Amino acid sequence: MAAAAATLGGTLRSMGTPRRILVHPEPRLRAPTRAVRLPDRGLRRLIDDMVVTMRRAGGIGLAAPQIGEPLRLAVVEVGGLLLVIGNPALVKTGFPAVDWEGCLSIPERVAQVRRAAEIVIVADDIEGRRIRHRASGLLARAFQHEMDHLAGRLYIDLVDPSELVDTRLHPVPPG
Repeated sequence: MAAAAATLGGTLRSMGTPRRILVHPEPRLRAPTRAVRLPDRGLRRLIDDMVVTMRRAGGIGLAAPQIGEPLRLAVVEVGGLLLVIGNPALVKTGFPAVDWEGCLSIPERVAQVRRAAEIVIVADDIEGRRIRHRASGLLARAFQHEMDHLAGRLYIDLVDPSELVDTRLHPVPPG
């Protein structure tokens, strides 16, 4: 029997098939995405695959386009809470904050990125209910990062290329 992970609005099997994460400059990372309709058994299998892929790669979020699926769907896991967000929209932002950010699709690079420190989003949960979620700190940053993926944007679009830090040369970002 598979163990289940608690999510906002349901459970996920912890068994999934790891997928290959696309790496920049792969064009599919920039492709338009289409809305999803939850709940859906096929999407539930995809979500399981996304969670396994994200965890194996050591990430805290993964958007469907990162594994070649042009869908408005992402998973985020911060502080032991696993969240599935389908068709998310940002409805409110707070003051900006700058912090280090990396991406599974841009290995060995990080940069300081300005994002809202507090946000409110609406999204479909795994059961298809439209939810409103308030987030701050790392969770807010992760939501914004994954929502950018769903719009074909990468965090490197938000910074000057000279600001990217190669983690092979600097294992711990300066400052």
